[in-house]
Amino acid sequence: MIDGATGSRTVSETDVVVIGAGIAGLCAAGELVRAGRRVIVLEKSRGVGGRMATRRVGAAVCDHGAQFFTVRGRGFEGLVRDAAADGAVTVWCHGFTRNAAPVAGDGHPRWRGATGMTDLPKRLAALATTAGSSGRCVIRTASRAVAVGPSGVKGDGHRVDVMLEASDGAPVEGLSARGALLTTPVPQSLDLLAAAGVALDPATGDRLATVGYDPCFALMVVLDRPSLVPPPGGMQFDVDEGAVVAWIADNQQKGISAVPALTVHATGRFSREHFDAPPADVERILLEHARPWIDGDPARVVVATSLQRWKFALPTTVVAEPLVAVSDAPPIACCGDAFAGPRVEGAASSGMAAARWIDHALAAVADGRAP
Repeated sequence: MIDGATGSRTVSETDVVVIGAGIAGLCAAGELVRAGRRVIVLEKSRGVGGRMATRRVGAAVCDHGAQFFTVRGRGFEGLVRDAAADGAVTVWCHGFTRNAAPVAGDGHPRWRGATGMTDLPKRLAALATTAGSSGRCVIRTASRAVAVGPSGVKGDGHRVDVMLEASDGAPVEGLSARGALLTTPVPQSLDLLAAAGVALDPATGDRLATVGYDPCFALMVVLDRPSLVPPPGGMQFDVDEGAVVAWIADNQQKGISAVPALTVHATGRFSREHFDAPPADVERILLEHARPWIDGDPARVVVATSLQRWKFALPTTVVAEPLVAVSDAPPIACCGDAFAGPRVEGAASSGMAAARWIDHALAAVADGRAP
């Protein structure tokens, strides 16, 4: 439990604190607001979206996290349909080049943000914070949670305390709410719970401990001329034992960059083996392997580069259920892209399911029933 005396603790009128403003956290916040709940979303980065990330590199615009998403289920379909009608997302294509072979479409559209992959989470954030209902949402960026657990304050056992990282010499800040959803990568969620002294029951701990992730380097490369990547601007590669590159995207062909720019994703194995290597070495190796799709000598045609290192890029093992409940009273649960299937739609569906669970749990606690 968090000791309320360790910092400045604010007993807020918040129903749920959501940790993480990626697609799972934003979908959860939207569901909760529509249910009339009061929500605070805490995001350690300066913007929303998590791995649905877009960056400017000079005159170029590059998606450097998730590159696209598909739609298979009804819940996510409605969300995407509304976003498309609002101009936030659009179809990129129906399939990609694989190992330089011709595109073989499978009938499922590959969607992208209209101007970058951050467009969808930005829209969800705007909807959650401006919803005209009895619920309300506040999103706080650049706010890093360091501990999440049941309140240690006497007589306040049905509340959750969230401690935030101190900055600029300020005292540690604490928030209090009736429940919490942790949408961060599972190892980070486990660290937050452990820092609060939460003792997971063995079954829950074992389920969460099975989740693993691959890291990923994303190299953004701005060119002075069009690339040699074939239409529609995305290339997937089979990841064999010695593979270095898993994906190459041409952001200009994709429709988000006014100038030629590639995004090169390394394989999980390469990223693990080189995770702590000097960035310049990683850039050099990735450029060497992307060389066949650059028209000319990279020393002359590469205008600028930027390297992103994702520690928890892709879940390699997932939990079959959309969430794992850590506590019923107060309700605390873990959810995100490692639950009920990775990728964008899996994360969104997990967030929405977790929001429904915690809304029901809060109602049960209020009525004096077990959730």
